[in-house]
Amino acid sequence: MDITPTGQAPGLPASNDPVALLNLMVNLQSQTIELQRQMLENQRQQLEMIRETTQVAREQRARQMADLERWQSSHGDVLDTCKQSLGMLEQVHSTLIRDLTDYVAEYHENLVDGDFALSDFVDRFGPRLAHLNTMLAVLRPLAAAQKKPNT
Repeated sequence: MDITPTGQAPGLPASNDPVALLNLMVNLQSQTIELQRQMLENQRQQLEMIRETTQVAREQRARQMADLERWQSSHGDVLDTCKQSLGMLEQVHSTLIRDLTDYVAEYHENLVDGDFALSDFVDRFGPRLAHLNTMLAVLRPLAAAQKKPNT
């Protein structure tokens, strides 16, 4: 039995024509170079967008720091109480997290199988945890702030 190709793939030169093969290789190399040029241009555009994003983030952070410093200078007496409150609220937070994990461990099967149990769980822990996280997020930068000496 003889198994040899009977036809030539479309668009490919005959395998015994070196000039046609060389032209095909040059064409493929040109296409590759063009694709690489396009990729390089895309990467340059991405780099420029990353630089712009970084600059915007720096400016936003600088504005936040200026706002915090302004707030500190006019409410310096509150900073110590923020530190105290933060410590106490972190204890409340850890207790709530412990209660949440204990609840999940105890009622896992019900949470998986029942919509009512899951809704009850979310209602019980979700809003309190979300609001407490927000309060902690507000207090942390204030508690970390250093009191400026009065001049």
